[in-house]
Amino acid sequence: MAVSFVLIHFLSIYISLPKALLRRFISFSAGVGIAYVFIHLWPQVAHTQELAEQEIHWLEGHMLHYALYIIALLGLSVFYAMDRLIARAYETKEQTNPNLIESRLFWAHIAFFSLYNAMIGYLLTDRREPDATLVVFFIAFALHFVTNDWGLRHHHESVYDQYGRYILSLAIIVGFGIGVFSDFPEYIFGSVEAFVAGAMTLNVIKHELPSEREGNLEGFLTGVISAGFLFIFI
Repeated sequence: MAVSFVLIHFLSIYISLPKALLRRFISFSAGVGIAYVFIHLWPQVAHTQELAEQEIHWLEGHMLHYALYIIALLGLSVFYAMDRLIARAYETKEQTNPNLIESRLFWAHIAFFSLYNAMIGYLLTDRREPDATLVVFFIAFALHFVTNDWGLRHHHESVYDQYGRYILSLAIIVGFGIGVFSDFPEYIFGSVEAFVAGAMTLNVIKHELPSEREGNLEGFLTGVISAGFLFIFI
């Protein structure tokens, strides 16, 4: 699965769809992402919060009783802050050269998504989950990576294909390696998952869910309903 995620970063450049079909696909991907976040990720955050309270007794009755939810909120906030800083950078003179290797905007974008990808690679090593759940994980994040790639390629053009996709691919492998060769407590793993849950929630709603004019209602509902049933029954 880690190798498959790497291949997505390399092969997404060759995925070209007619505009009408592209709108339907992006809306479908957003629907799958929304279903995954609410049916799988947030319940996992709740489960890990319970485990953390059992292992770290001082969390109970303390402000950090909500520690995992605070981490998820941090993930959402960091993602939003990065998004706004990048948007602000586009309003400056640098917006004319976001596709240069020297661009601070490019490196800020890549640095953040490298951390994000490393966390997702780390989550691949979850030994708590049955294989069927990992298949669900793969479906959700495979679509997520495709739309992320398209967005980064749109912003940074050729420099993303020359450098960015290699760095993001390496980040997945690094995160996966950390997970394989480390043995952190389960609540540490859950903390990473909580951060990804917050970041993915914002990313799906703000970037993958198209606007009213660009979105496709049928594609979105198809993604939500089909993925929702799949995630529930698996």
